[in-house]
Amino acid sequence: MRSRPRTVAAAGAAALLLVLTGCGDEPAKADPKACRAVMEKRFVENTADGTVPPECEGIDKKVLAGFVEDIFNAHIGDATKEAVKDLEDELGGMKVTVSDPPSPRP
Repeated sequence: MRSRPRTVAAAGAAALLLVLTGCGDEPAKADPKACRAVMEKRFVENTADGTVPPECEGIDKKVLAGFVEDIFNAHIGDATKEAVKDLEDELGGMKVTVSDPPSPRP
């Protein structure tokens, strides 16, 4: 039950990453705010299908990649907070700390 938000989020992020293929070689003609809004809507509704939304045509790949990262982090962060709260409630109020994984060794 707790893994559903992560699964949905991961599937949405994977589909959003597919948006980055085949676009971005032209100068920006579209409205970045409208593009990001459509990308986030597709992510939230789990309807991202790997196609470039018309609102994103002509936007640079780096900008699109930034949108994907921002959207993913915002929604996964929320899902993680909810999962931690659920776990703390299950443990009778015991505090749970989530930290970043350690950096790989050189």
